Amino acid sequence: MSGSSLATGHTKRSRTSDALRTEKDRIKRRRFSKGVLDVNEHVQLAAEGKTSEENSLSLTEDTSAHGREQQTKVSREKWCLSTPVGGQYSNLNPIITSDEEYLLAGTETAIHVHSVGTSYRSRTLQVKDGQRVVGYNLCCENPQHLYIITSTGCVSKWDWLSGDQIASWDLAQETLHAESCPSHFAEIRHELLFSLRGRKDGKRQITITLFNGEAPRDFVVFETTQRIDNFRVFREGQVVIAWAGQRLLLGTREFNTPDPSTMQYTWREVVLPVRVTCIDVRESSARNRTISQGSQDNNLETMDLVLGESGGSILVYPDFLAFFPTSGIGSDDSKGLAPRRLHWHRGPVNAVRWSKDGGHESVMVLWQLDTGRKQFLPHLSSPICNLVVSTTGKAYVVKLADNCIMVLSATELQPYATITGLQLYAKVNKPAEATLLESRISFQPPAAVLHPQFHDRLLVAVPASRHTARDYHSGMSSCVLQTYDIRTDAQISRQALARTNATTLSISPEGTEIVAPDVSHLAICQDGKWMATIDDWRPRPEDIRALEPNSTPTASHTLYRETYLKFWRWNEVSNMWELTTRIDSPHSFDSVSVPLLDLASRPYSHEFATVGCDAVLRFWCVINKPRLGLATKHPEHQHQTWKCRGTIDLKGQFIGGGTEPASAACMDFSEDGSVLAICVQTRSNPDSGLVVLVDMQNCKIHHSRVGVYSGRPCATGFLGRYLVVLSQHSAHIWDTVGDIVSTTSSPAVQDNTLCDDQLLAVSSRSQTYAVASKVPQHLSGTRRTCGSQFDIRVYDVQTSSLLTRQSLKHYPVSLLSDPLTGDYIIVDAMANVQRLSCSDKAPQSIPQSKDGTSHNHGLGSLFGIRSRDITRHHHLQAPPLPVSGSSSAAQSTGLPGVFSDIPPFALPPTSVLFKSVVQNLTN
Repeated sequence: MSGSSLATGHTKRSRTSDALRTEKDRIKRRRFSKGVLDVNEHVQLAAEGKTSEENSLSLTEDTSAHGREQQTKVSREKWCLSTPVGGQYSNLNPIITSDEEYLLAGTETAIHVHSVGTSYRSRTLQVKDGQRVVGYNLCCENPQHLYIITSTGCVSKWDWLSGDQIASWDLAQETLHAESCPSHFAEIRHELLFSLRGRKDGKRQITITLFNGEAPRDFVVFETTQRIDNFRVFREGQVVIAWAGQRLLLGTREFNTPDPSTMQYTWREVVLPVRVTCIDVRESSARNRTISQGSQDNNLETMDLVLGESGGSILVYPDFLAFFPTSGIGSDDSKGLAPRRLHWHRGPVNAVRWSKDGGHESVMVLWQLDTGRKQFLPHLSSPICNLVVSTTGKAYVVKLADNCIMVLSATELQPYATITGLQLYAKVNKPAEATLLESRISFQPPAAVLHPQFHDRLLVAVPASRHTARDYHSGMSSCVLQTYDIRTDAQISRQALARTNATTLSISPEGTEIVAPDVSHLAICQDGKWMATIDDWRPRPEDIRALEPNSTPTASHTLYRETYLKFWRWNEVSNMWELTTRIDSPHSFDSVSVPLLDLASRPYSHEFATVGCDAVLRFWCVINKPRLGLATKHPEHQHQTWKCRGTIDLKGQFIGGGTEPASAACMDFSEDGSVLAICVQTRSNPDSGLVVLVDMQNCKIHHSRVGVYSGRPCATGFLGRYLVVLSQHSAHIWDTVGDIVSTTSSPAVQDNTLCDDQLLAVSSRSQTYAVASKVPQHLSGTRRTCGSQFDIRVYDVQTSSLLTRQSLKHYPVSLLSDPLTGDYIIVDAMANVQRLSCSDKAPQSIPQSKDGTSHNHGLGSLFGIRSRDITRHHHLQAPPLPVSGSSSAAQSTGLPGVFSDIPPFALPPTSVLFKSVVQNLTN
């Protein structure tokens, strides 16, 4: 936004000449009175992408089903969602190859192939849309082939080294869990697929699918009306163990069955006094087994069973086949089940393997059963979820709850490969809704931002540790900064931002968990040299009851609140953020520290702005503080610190001049940093729609207006002269020069529901803004949402027309804009990252960042581009930043113009690149 329009001192107001305009002009320049807003839904798509300026503010409405289908058809031709990266690793056991060179780890929609030597992902095996991976196993005949089974019953065979799909079969059955194994029938090797399926009548059945080069054949071997959660297959499919709660089912097949079509299993059931959480079986030679003369089991191999239970104990059943009841399901012949009990863990045992163990904590224990000796691998970053042993037994694969996979040496217990995914953990706003479905949970957006200089780096606040169960725990605190490369899908760095515990699972003497401070806001200067964070911590009411026995729990809970504003400087030597200044209680009300509502970074300067519940706006700038005893003429001898250079009390702008605190606020700087817009809401006037514009040159209020929006403000953003304000009800666009407000209604208004978790992002490159939110229940099953309950909508800022509407599988928790490409970055509750890009607005040459810095990669960075300094206008008490940019001639010539900054798969053929390189070198 240009600062000249607001520097004249004239405020925008209604003029008497507006009454003399024609009816047509009044429609184009619609006015809004204080506190009253006309909410109109505008869903017209800009098919041509061009609209005349004189009709750009007229709002039209098309609510017909045919019109919506046409809009969706046109929008999908230009806008598209990329394949998701990141994601949470599933609870399926990872697979390590026999040579221990590759590791295969599954997410909800893909299988990632990682190199153990480098810990980097080499390729991704992506399943079709609408499918979820429920099992994957290597082919026994050719370990280079991989079977992937999805929830819809689709079985696909892949060459995981090349990433090519070899074959696919659609069984059209709901599959809950699957596992494949080889089996021999009449000296012929067959591939068997065991599946746990759910029927429409509520029954569960275990099915075997035979793959022998022809069409797959199904055989139902067990069916029950009771619940089955999981199963394991052992001894080439001859033994199947299924469990749920305290029930344990054992299915055994007759040995030496000549024909696979005649397979029959004998099932036995036992009810244990504990709840089973995991099992494992070890095959060993029989020592003291007494074999009856007429028994068909002439195999001298015994099976030792070990299971973990919810109380933390481990039960060992040696040769458990001999102790199982032989009278079939329903019998009580379980007197011989007398296991050996090993108890060490405090919580449920999540994974158990023979001679290795992982419980609901960050410690792995190795038990020597003969001597009783225990060996510990303590203090991992999070609880252990899965344990896998390599074929040679030289390596352990440990999957942790914080989306991290480690490969450990079995002899030294030292990790030599670590694969860390995006560790984002979405928090719920209301703990009472923790047991609801994802579509009904209200998430709290995490503190996340794209690096202003490296736009592929996502900086997000993540918790130091995580729980194993996906219960959307609301008490989890995000106190660690994770820098994640969304282009390579790999973690760059991780460091603590707030006070962390000595161990990640600290428990107080009363048994309650010690919670770390929560980082609620995060902002970075445009040159990437400074970062500001806000962390907040409140003690539990029961912990301070002895200090304030007469006060209410709510008052004492707030009285001892700790809120810190921290400023960090980037250290290029250590590649870490260094804390330089900490401001204790930057905002307070009645001598009590209050939380901060928003934090913003001013473009082209080292300056931040904060607004708190005290309705006070504060500006923070960096100053040079000389060191004692040293000369001040050398810059290296100066210490930089941060101070408040100005404050503005916004209470005088409230309706009625009230002095109550603010309940909600959001703010954003204009593109040139000359104006700051603040949207403030109070409890007494929740629908005032107050917007305050501050002139940053003298830090004074230049203009304020009410009635711009309705409801609680969620987010705001500047696009030139337009200010986009997103509230609970809808998105509002205020033309600050023409003093015109247009409204784009949210579908939630028609459903009489408030969207508390709407997300907003603006793109100055494409002159659009995006809104991500839930889909109301009356629209969640229509064709235009494809059954999804979450979506993202992109609008043109000048015409308020809907450009595209894309469905999302999971709850969006963060929406960011890439200033380099104009794409929108969506992060959902399952830590998936997607790009929403428009082909019409894609840059054709080397993309330039907003600050004019050219980011060169590949050969372009080797040969270099001549750059020149671009001068910026001077801001009062804020030193200008040196910004460099590449010339326009360098963008289209030279080797950088040949390779540009596009991904490898989008490059032209090799012959064309070679000719272009030769031509540029000869010239």
